[in-house]
Amino acid sequence: MDFRLLGPVEVWTGPQRLDAGPRQQRLVLAILALRANQVVPVDQLIALTWAQAPPESARHSIQVRVSLLRALLADAGADRDEVRIATRGSTYVLQTDPQRVDAHRFRILVNQAHAEHDDVAKAQLLRRALELWRGPPLADVATPHAEPLCHGLAEARMLALEDWAEAELHLGRHDTIIQELTEHAAQHPYRQRLLAQLMLALHRAGRTSDALAAYRRTRHLLFDEFGGDPQPQLQRLVGAMLRGDPALDHPRAGRDRMTAAPVRRHRRRWRGRPRTIHSSDSPSADPAPNPGDGER
Repeated sequence: MDFRLLGPVEVWTGPQRLDAGPRQQRLVLAILALRANQVVPVDQLIALTWAQAPPESARHSIQVRVSLLRALLADAGADRDEVRIATRGSTYVLQTDPQRVDAHRFRILVNQAHAEHDDVAKAQLLRRALELWRGPPLADVATPHAEPLCHGLAEARMLALEDWAEAELHLGRHDTIIQELTEHAAQHPYRQRLLAQLMLALHRAGRTSDALAAYRRTRHLLFDEFGGDPQPQLQRLVGAMLRGDPALDHPRAGRDRMTAAPVRRHRRRWRGRPRTIHSSDSPSADPAPNPGDGER
């Protein structure tokens, strides 16, 4: 039995997808699966299920949903797979091997990747983790009150993507990741580590002008919204490109330090003194040390 939360909420047994019921029922199942083997109070299920004030019948409705889910799992052979929803006082708990929940498999694979020192193995583990995603978590059931459940997962996905790109860059596979990085950088324009990885991949593929154009777009975006420049780490990468620093052409030179260290994402209120953005097409003229002297 397989619970899929990284996208629309689904339950599979072998090759068959089960009908997990209406939206509220699937949401209850998703919450229990996200907290697999942890008790979830009925009051919390009520608060997360109804975006507005819950009806007087909310507690009874949750009990009915759980009863229907138990019947669904039992008919699908949940006992054989050692999966069950247990009641403990005024709480419920989905008892299952966490590996049966894609969100938990994702975190397990990411943790395994972080323990790896070999870039090939690390890239493979992170790729497997990323391939579990089919869309935003709980895509078809989340209410505004339930969305905070997914924030940590969404951020973990982006960090895994950046770590995967880092491993691929270390292996010299810049050509194979450009398209995917381009798409993600467009969707997440404030993630400067991701942009740095895209720029380095483009530069190594002989597309330095495209890399600098991507930098200029981000620089103008940051100035327009926050009144400041990109992070110094990104500016150093640009300076190295403009100098034609040969260290950028070698995947393992300095372990790609210019793209490895995570940088703070910008908040809506820019902290720091606004800096002048020149109207010319050349990037900021800040000093650019050797890429091997990146953030420590």
